[in-house]
Amino acid sequence: MNFAQPFGERSEFDKLVIRTHFDDENAWQEVVVAMDEPWDDGEADSTSHVVDDRAWAGATVDQVKAAVREQEPDLHVVFIADEVTMQADHHALLAVNMDDEPNYLDKEYDVEHGTTFGRQFRIAPNEASGLDCNLMLGNMDYEDWAETAARSADGVFHCWP
Repeated sequence: MNFAQPFGERSEFDKLVIRTHFDDENAWQEVVVAMDEPWDDGEADSTSHVVDDRAWAGATVDQVKAAVREQEPDLHVVFIADEVTMQADHHALLAVNMDDEPNYLDKEYDVEHGTTFGRQFRIAPNEASGLDCNLMLGNMDYEDWAETAARSADGVFHCWP
């Protein structure tokens, strides 16, 4: 399988979303709509660069990270629309930390949600642009967002408390 398909032109302000699950087109359309909703209590627009190519079907987190590193080595976070995204009512994307530096959350693991919060966590589709933007600007750290997701009842970052 070739997961190194070119992403095409992406604005630096567009979050990168890679679709890896293709069994439910209706769920995918709901995700797409949700990604375009404003973040930050409706004050900021969400923009996405979506890779919607069946060549990515079944790609693992490690495969996505490797391909992203080749094409966009300075990217802080990539969002994956995987099977969990499509099946869950909240359609939360998987936010994957592209920084391999150890952090204080690395050892925390949520078996129920299948998430290592130091490396990845689930985020509501419309909030993903906020994470991407704040990481790009250096306003906040990935761990700030991951820790908030870890404290939520369902393990998903929906908004700031």
